[in-house]
Amino acid sequence: MSDIEIHTDRYEREHGHKPVGRRFWSFTLVSDRVTVSDHFLSLDDKQRTYPDALKEAQRVAGLRKSVRIIVEP
Repeated sequence: MSDIEIHTDRYEREHGHKPVGRRFWSFTLVSDRVTVSDHFLSLDDKQRTYPDALKEAQRVAGLRKSVRIIVEP
């Protein structure tokens, strides 16, 4: 899972800072395989800290063989 890129540009442009705090987080998981579409992951079941939410996104991304996680605003 450590080779999965984490992109926070969209979040930073929208909020003016790196992802921090507790909130309902959303991510786009991107695969390098053309046959697999991007997967939107919304962790809206409960508010989580960014590290906890990112850990869950990395777990799901690993299962989906994703190469990139985009933190959505």
